[in-house]
Amino acid sequence: MPRYCYHCEECGEEFEQSHSITIVLEDCHLCAAQDTLTRIPSLIREAAVHKTAGTKVGDVVKAHIEETRQEVKKDKRKLSQEMVE
Repeated sequence: MPRYCYHCEECGEEFEQSHSITIVLEDCHLCAAQDTLTRIPSLIREAAVHKTAGTKVGDVVKAHIEETRQEVKKDKRKLSQEMVE
């Protein structure tokens, strides 16, 4: 399942949440404020974090692609097992 980064305008906190692509969070689970969340594109967030650590942006993208591949493989295995049952 994909992970999404969110920023709360009320408390200023950022967090990641795994959920379906069809779901969009609006309420902050940290401060309970409603309609205060903004989704942050994860590659932008990761690039900013790694840039300060001396990592190249291209390396961040490659790592993200590989992580996504592994998640897709895992999901495919799970779905094929469910279809057999």
